[in-house]
Amino acid sequence: MTTDGSNKTEEQESFISTSKLVAFVVVGVLVYLLIGFYANFDLVLEALLSIPWWWVLPVMMAMSFANYAIRFVKWQYYLGLIDVNLPIKESFSIFLAGFTLTATPGKIGEAIKGYFCNEMDGTPIAKTVPVVISERITDMLAMIALAMGGFILAFNIGNQLFLLAGVGVLAIIGALVLNSETFYSKILRKLTSVGPLKRYQDSCDLIEDTLMKTLAPKPLILSSLVSIPGWFMECMELWLLLGLFTGMGLPSLTGNSLILLASATFIHAGASTVGAVLIFLPGGLGGYEAFAIGMMTTLMVLPIAIASAATMLVRFVTLWFSVMVGFVAMAIVTRMTGD
Repeated sequence: MTTDGSNKTEEQESFISTSKLVAFVVVGVLVYLLIGFYANFDLVLEALLSIPWWWVLPVMMAMSFANYAIRFVKWQYYLGLIDVNLPIKESFSIFLAGFTLTATPGKIGEAIKGYFCNEMDGTPIAKTVPVVISERITDMLAMIALAMGGFILAFNIGNQLFLLAGVGVLAIIGALVLNSETFYSKILRKLTSVGPLKRYQDSCDLIEDTLMKTLAPKPLILSSLVSIPGWFMECMELWLLLGLFTGMGLPSLTGNSLILLASATFIHAGASTVGAVLIFLPGGLGGYEAFAIGMMTTLMVLPIAIASAATMLVRFVTLWFSVMVGFVAMAIVTRMTGD
């Protein structure tokens, strides 16, 4: 095996380290144990058992998968911008396989998609890995847009709106910086000239080319717009749960139900934004839960047991279900590449 092949294998194995995945699961279990302890295990369990699981979970999973399908359109669009042409089946499998490492801090583990693209058609890893950065930025902008819209329609009180707007401004500034030639000529090249980042020095041109193409104004706007309906699917999952838990019933176009939808949209998108900002937390664990439960109990005045049950269940389907889908897709990709 060549030295390059050996390095690639070592880096890939570091991404999918079993010990790291186990650590993320342990953190998740601890977070939910703390929630259960704080909210009263018996009351949380009672709330969870009060809904018709037999159809609620499949419907939520279908909505999550619809989110994946919509966001896959963005992934394909990005690959087209950087002249990477993978067959739809292979590309979709790689896209889903990245979810295996969704629970990594800042979802940076999804960069493993670059390794899979390399194994599939030889595309340089440094060319596709930066796409994950563009995905995260446009995902955050979409979440902020959803959260602000939901907040204005449902609450329009307090300072949360200004906080979300501030995060949105920072995300846009970050995108502009990453789309600036000055960043690459004066900052990135200096960062990769010394220390552990030196091994990426020869890849600066590829990284610059990808980010300049995917974070240009038109792709930035289009990709953010595509992300909005994708993430809105997850907001509707929380809408469904809150309707069942509060006794309001199934989602409908009545005024109260639509206000509940706006509330669910603000809470899920806002909590996801908090989880994304706290990049040191695996999968946003703890940050999402604290924000969601806090908003449900304060702004919606829900009992903490119901707020906790809704949060735990929506996180199971939106976070841990994606990890399970990722493992299935990774097995398919591994078979395709013959590893």
